[in-house]
Amino acid sequence: MAYKLIAVDLDDSLLGTDLKISDRNKKALSKAAEKGVKITIATGRMYKSALPYIKELGIEVPVLAYQGAYIKEPGTGRTLVRKEVPREYVLSLIEDCKKDNLHLQIYTEDTYYFAQDNEYSRFYENQSGVKGMEVGDLMQVADCEPIKLLIIDRPETISALYSKYNEAFSGRLQTVVSRPIYLEFTHIEATKGRALEQLATMLGIEREAVIAIGDSYNDISMIEYAGLGVAMGNSPEDVKEKADYVTSTNAEDGVAEIIEKFVLGDVIGK
Repeated sequence: MAYKLIAVDLDDSLLGTDLKISDRNKKALSKAAEKGVKITIATGRMYKSALPYIKELGIEVPVLAYQGAYIKEPGTGRTLVRKEVPREYVLSLIEDCKKDNLHLQIYTEDTYYFAQDNEYSRFYENQSGVKGMEVGDLMQVADCEPIKLLIIDRPETISALYSKYNEAFSGRLQTVVSRPIYLEFTHIEATKGRALEQLATMLGIEREAVIAIGDSYNDISMIEYAGLGVAMGNSPEDVKEKADYVTSTNAEDGVAEIIEKFVLGDVIGK
C-alpha cells in the first residue's frame, strides 16, 4: 500500500518526555513529505499549543486540534471545522466542579480559562506552552462557546470521574481520558477519527492510504479509522489491542520506526 497521509498525535507519541521532536522523528517525517506523503498533527491540544510543532515540521495540511473539534489550515489560518460544547453542559460542569473543588479549564479558540491558579494550572501551562487566564469564577465565561473543557486531577480521581461522566453524557458529549490526569469534554461529533475522515475526504485520500499514530484512549477512533492504525509502545494495553501495529515507545522514536518501515522502506538512522 502506498500511504498518502500520516496523522500523528503529539504528547507521548511524536514528542519525547522533553516535549521535543527527536531528530530521527523529524527526519522520517521530512523524508515522507519529500515522497509526497501529506503530514498532519492530530492532537487534543489547542491549536495555539500545537503551532510551534506545526511550524517546526513545516506542516501545510490542515491540522486536527481539540480532539478533532477544530480543523485549521496553517498556511491560510482558515478554520475549516469548529464544534462547540453546548452551553447547558458547560454550566453543569462548572457547577459540579465548584461543588467538588475540581480544577476545570474552559477553552475558546486560542484562550483557556480557569477559576484559580494552582498546581494543575501551572503544570498544564508548562506542558502546553500556553498561559491561561485566571477568572475567579468560571461563570464569568459561561456564555462563551467553548471548544473543549478539561478537568485535571490525580489519576484515580480522573478514572472515577470518567465513569461518572461517560454515563451521564452518553450520546451527548465526547468524554475521554487523554492522559491519566486529563478528562476532556468535547462536542459529541468531535473525535480524532471523525476529523481524520473529514480531512481525508477533503484531500481525496482513501481510508486505506491513511496512517494514524497515537498512544491514548482519545486516539482509538483514528487508530480504528486509518488503513494502518498504530499504537505507541507506551500505550495502555487496551489501546494496543485496537491497533494494526504496535511500534516502539515515544522515547524510542516509535513514530520514525513506522515511517521507515511502511513509507520509506529503509532505516534512516537515529
